Amino acid sequence: MNKLTISFVLSLGITQVNAAEHTVNLVTSGENGATMVMEPGYIKIQKGDVINFIPSDATHNAQSFSVPDGAKTFMTPFGKATKVTFDTQGVYLYKCLPHTVLGMVGLVQVGNAVNLADAKKDWQAAKSSVVMNKERMDNYFKKVN
Repeated sequence: MNKLTISFVLSLGITQVNAAEHTVNLVTSGENGATMVMEPGYIKIQKGDVINFIPSDATHNAQSFSVPDGAKTFMTPFGKATKVTFDTQGVYLYKCLPHTVLGMVGLVQVGNAVNLADAKKDWQAAKSSVVMNKERMDNYFKKVN
């Protein structure tokens, strides 16, 4: 192998080593007494990082409903811990499909919030289907930097 090929292969390994893994729990009863909540509801990660979405039971999942341009959408299976890699910078909004009405929503910020205005518009459109805990996502948006 030539030096360029070796350098390329090594750089791929370094990228994987630097990627961090985070956990978001999808729970019926949260640590502070909140119900139908993502913990944490807001998380800031770096491009290439992984989030392991862990549902507390078979009724929870995580499904994106707003992603940056060019990003992959995601939908985890119900009741099964699933890892999602975030390769595109921006703001991702997601929900637990059967519990959206109860405000079971979350926000992932990957690097810079390049699509913040679009994500806020998407939330305003989705907000009408939420009956309880509408303020959760509004509070998560306040943490975006």
